[in-house]
Amino acid sequence: MKLIRCQCVPVLTSLALGLGASQAAMAVPGYDTINVVGFGNVSTDTDYIPHVVYFENGLASYEALLAQAVAARSYAFYRMETGGSIQNGTVDQVYWRNNAGLPTGIHYDAALDTAGVVISYANIQVAAFYVAGAIPSGPTARPNPGDPDPTSTQQWVTYPLYDGLEGNFNSGTPLGFQGTPSNPFYRNRGAMSQNGSDYLSDNSMHYLDILRVYYGADIQVEVAVSGAGSDGYGYRTLVDFDNYSDRAGNTFQGHEGTFGWSPNYSGSTTANIAGSTAVRDSAFAFTGGHSQRIDINYDESEGGDFLLRHVSGAQLAGASRVATQTANLLMQTDGSIGFWLRTLDAGLQVSIAVDEPNTGDRGLRQDIIADGQWHQYFWDMDNNAEWEAWTGSGNGTLGSRFTIDSIQIFGDSDATVWLDEVFWDPTLNAQAGDVNRDGYVGIDDLDLLLANWGAVSQIELGNGDLNADGFVDDSDLALVLANWSQGTPPGGVIPEPASLALLVMGGALLTRRRR
Repeated sequence: MKLIRCQCVPVLTSLALGLGASQAAMAVPGYDTINVVGFGNVSTDTDYIPHVVYFENGLASYEALLAQAVAARSYAFYRMETGGSIQNGTVDQVYWRNNAGLPTGIHYDAALDTAGVVISYANIQVAAFYVAGAIPSGPTARPNPGDPDPTSTQQWVTYPLYDGLEGNFNSGTPLGFQGTPSNPFYRNRGAMSQNGSDYLSDNSMHYLDILRVYYGADIQVEVAVSGAGSDGYGYRTLVDFDNYSDRAGNTFQGHEGTFGWSPNYSGSTTANIAGSTAVRDSAFAFTGGHSQRIDINYDESEGGDFLLRHVSGAQLAGASRVATQTANLLMQTDGSIGFWLRTLDAGLQVSIAVDEPNTGDRGLRQDIIADGQWHQYFWDMDNNAEWEAWTGSGNGTLGSRFTIDSIQIFGDSDATVWLDEVFWDPTLNAQAGDVNRDGYVGIDDLDLLLANWGAVSQIELGNGDLNADGFVDDSDLALVLANWSQGTPPGGVIPEPASLALLVMGGALLTRRRR
C-alpha cells in the first residue's frame, strides 16, 4: 500500500466560522484564482489545485486524486470566502515546498477533470478536512485493529456513511468546530483519510462515492460558479467507463460512475423489457478501452413500445436518492449535455432527462442511427425548443442549474446499444438550422426538412421542426436558409453548391403545404 503524504488542515473554531444555527443559506461562490499568502493570486484549476494534489496526495491512484482535488478546492474556496486568502503549509494546505518536485500530468488532469467542483451542504460551502489516516487492510476503508497509522492522524477521520450519520446528526470531525442536532454546523461534515481514499480508489470506487464515505451520503457535489461563469470550465467528461492509473503507471479496474444502476431499477422502465442489463464492455469504445453495453430484452408477448429509463446517481448516496440532485453532480444549465451511442438495431430513439432540482424536463427524442458507428447525441440547454415537460412540475423550460436524472431509450424490439463518454460542455450550442445536428447547415438538413414537410411532431429532434411549434413548415425552412453553410462540414466534406440548394429551397416554397 502506498503511504500518502499529507498536511493536516487546521482546527476551525466557532469564532472563525460563526455558529451553524445562524448560517443563512447562500449560493456557493467560486474563485478563478486563489490568493496564496507569499505567492499572490494563482489560477485555481491550472496552478493551485494541481500543486496541492501533488504535495498532499500525489502518490494516490486516480479516483483518489479526483477526491483530493475536490476536497482541496472546497477548503480553498471556504478560506477565500471567509478570509480572502490561504496559507501555504500545514496551517492550511501545501501549495509549494522547495526541492520537493513538481506536479505531473496526472495531477493537472485531476484538477481539470474536476474543475470548479466543490462539496456543499444546505447551499453552504463545506470546509473539507482531510488527513493521512491509517492504512486500511480492508474490506472497507475503516481500518482494522493493528492497521498502521504512520502519522497518528486516524483519530480525526470520520465515516458518516458507515455510521449512518446524516443531516444535523453529522457533527463532523473534531478537527473543527462541531455542531449538535439542535445547533448544527454545516461547514464541518467530516475529515477524509487519504490512505483510505487511495484504498477505495484502488478498489474501483468513483470519486463521488469516495467523498460520501468521509463527508456523508447527503452532501451535494457541485460545480461552483466562478467569475468567468460556467463557460470558463469547458468540456467535461462525466462518465467514460474506462480503467485508470496512478502516478507509477499501475492500472486499476474502472467503474460505471453514476450509471452503475440496473436499467430495471427505475419503476418507469416498462415491464416489457424486464431482464435488460447494462455492463462495462471492452468490445467497443468511443474513447479509451471500455464503454457500457445495454442489452434490451424485449418481451414480444407483452407487446407495445418500451421505455428504458437508465437512472444516474452515485452508488453510496443511497437508493432513495438515485436520480435526485443530491446523488449527482450539480451543474449550470449552459451549453449542452449529451453522450455517444453505437448500435446496429434500427427503430430506437433516445432522450436525456434532467432535474433542476425539483422539476423534471426531458430532451426531445432523437432517432438513434443504426449503422454500427459511434454518433454523438446532445441537447442544447440554452434552447428551450429542445426540451419538454416530463415529470413533477416540469415545464420544458430549464432553470439555472441541473443534474442528470436518466438516459432514456425508446423502441419496440430487442436491441443492444453501447453507451460512452457522457459529457457536459458549457461552450457547445447547436448550430441554428442544423436539422441533423452534424455541426453544419447544408443539403442534408434540407433533405430531412423536405422529407418531413408538413409533419406534426412535438417530441422529436431531427425531423426539421427547428422551432418546436409542432409543424415542419416555412418558418423552419427560413432558419435553414438564414444559416446556410454555417458550421464545419463533417469530415471536411464539401457540401452541395449553395446555388443548387437555393434552387431546391425555392421549389419548396412554391409547393409547401399550409397549415
